[in-house]
Amino acid sequence: MVWDYYDGVRTGIADLNGAPHYFASQFDDGADEYSDNFKLYPVGPDFMQRALRYWSIYRAWEHKYHNGKVHLKTHPGRGGVDVEYVELRAWLDDQVEHLLALPSLYRAEFHTRPGQEGLAAGILRQLEVSWSPSSEQRND
Repeated sequence: MVWDYYDGVRTGIADLNGAPHYFASQFDDGADEYSDNFKLYPVGPDFMQRALRYWSIYRAWEHKYHNGKVHLKTHPGRGGVDVEYVELRAWLDDQVEHLLALPSLYRAEFHTRPGQEGLAAGILRQLEVSWSPSSEQRND
C-alpha cells in the first residue's frame, strides 16, 4: 500500500521479512529533499485490517476516477463523502503516531509488478519493494 507519493513513494505499508510494516521516507535536510532511506514500524493485525479496508475504499474510487466514471469531488477523503474512509484515516493516523520504529533505517527499491499495462493512466501501479539495511544512522 502506498499512502503518500510525492516525487516518489513516501509512506505506506509493505512486508519486511514476511511481516507488515508501516514505512516512512526520511527527509535529507542537507540535500533538501526526501532520501531513499526509510523508517519501518511493525504493525499488528488490527492495524492491518483497518489499513486494508481503507486502501480498498481508496483503490475502488481511484479506478472509477481514472476511468472517467466519477469526478474528483467524490474522493472518499473529501469531507462528508465517505465517513468510514475518514474515520479509518483518523484512526490509522493516530496509531502511526504511537508506532515504534525498528532501530535501523532501510533503503528501498520499488518496482512495478508486471501485468498492469492495461490500467488507466494515473492509477498507481501495484509495487513490490526490496528492503536493505541503510548505511546511514537514524536521527531521532
